[in-house]
Amino acid sequence: MNLPMNHKPFALLILISLLLAACAPQTVPAAPQPSIALEKCALVSPRGTQTDARCGTLTVPEDRANPGGRQISLNIAVIPAIKRNPAPDPLFLLAGGPGQSAIEAFPAMLPLLYDIHESRDIVLVDQRGTGKSNPLRCLDPDDETVMDEDRMIAELKACPARLEADLRLYTTEIAMQDLDAVRAALGYARINLYGASYGTRAALTYLRLYPDRVRAMILDAVVDPGFRLLLDASQDGQRALEAAFARCEAEPACRAAFPQVREEFAALLERLGAQPVDLEIAHPLTGKPLAFTLTRDILAGIVFSALYSPEFVALLPLTVHTAYADGNYAPLVTQGMSVDAGLYDGMFYAVACAEDAPLITADDAAAAAGPVFGDRTRPLREVCAAWPQGAVSAEFRAPVASDVPALLLSGEADPITPPHYADTVARSLPNSRHLVAPGMGHGLLTRGCVGQIVTDFIARGALDGLDTACVQAIEPPPFFVSFTGPQP
Repeated sequence: MNLPMNHKPFALLILISLLLAACAPQTVPAAPQPSIALEKCALVSPRGTQTDARCGTLTVPEDRANPGGRQISLNIAVIPAIKRNPAPDPLFLLAGGPGQSAIEAFPAMLPLLYDIHESRDIVLVDQRGTGKSNPLRCLDPDDETVMDEDRMIAELKACPARLEADLRLYTTEIAMQDLDAVRAALGYARINLYGASYGTRAALTYLRLYPDRVRAMILDAVVDPGFRLLLDASQDGQRALEAAFARCEAEPACRAAFPQVREEFAALLERLGAQPVDLEIAHPLTGKPLAFTLTRDILAGIVFSALYSPEFVALLPLTVHTAYADGNYAPLVTQGMSVDAGLYDGMFYAVACAEDAPLITADDAAAAAGPVFGDRTRPLREVCAAWPQGAVSAEFRAPVASDVPALLLSGEADPITPPHYADTVARSLPNSRHLVAPGMGHGLLTRGCVGQIVTDFIARGALDGLDTACVQAIEPPPFFVSFTGPQP
């Protein structure tokens, strides 16, 4: 489940490179004959690289209980397999957030999917409310001045009146009914699923609704059915922060360079709590000037976001020390603002206000608040109090029981979906295996040997014979002791 940075919904890093592969030869029927028109198109990454695909739309009712009512179009992209006789079961990639567009999020990673693309189609569907599937957006993504939490909450609370949608109808269960309609329209009998973060909720929901349609499933940065967005983030983030400090203390070069990093971080929080600092920096993604007042809570949110990535964690002691010793907050601030999740925040709140906020009371939030990150749920609860809330089924929060082969992936130091959530999911998936990479954060597919394990798993469609011992040898990057890098 991707988290807001500075209380804006965003999803981090989990959708970086996805090295999946499937190359076992199979006897397959004729290629699927889609019932919807697909035309040649090119998927363009933020860096300008292009992937040839076939694109189209599928029209579905916004309200499935009223098929004659308002219709919406689902945006679809298929990257056809290279082989003339591909495997009959494609890989569907489910984006995170909630609120990411699969077609916007994945093109940068598609060149890394050559092996699976060789043997299987890859299918991207913009979940309703994202991308070109009736997009729901509230805040201006180019307005980099929205750093004031009260202003942001006020704009979000007023947003439903501006959106052309029945926001009660954008839940995960309805979206997974859309996904199955796409599957059927494209002519596939069974599919493989990859879900990351919120995408694991979506994948498990699809598996529950359509158990016979799933061949194999990969869940990366797993949330269990009982997960309540943001509720435990403060405590889980605290554990990840403590692990980062402990690792610095155990690494001789980091310990020598920053012997009091814990104390310096605590002092920074106290300093900003007493006297916020006016900053003007160049935004790390747009380069535009960004002027705002850095408060204790904003700094805590920035540090929380940095914990998603071991690369950012490797910089954390240095940037904390620079802020403490020199009063230079720019490296620490820009570090936490360097990822653009591209979320459609209207879809984020449509999902979270239906599925999470109703289960979070003020007492729950107070009990879960931590010493550094506080109550991470307040903006969500305040916004959702003003939003229409969709319904979810009685089974939505129940464990999903299935014998479908499932590979579960966790980073030991993930601040938002630590391994215990995957442990819970695995209890009702007897044909599953849970891999935990030491010291790693949110999203595991590109780490060490995990890509090869995933390749083998997708090729087999089974867990038998997978060699997973190498995961324990994965190490996070060493800490930077200066801005030139780690100690040689």
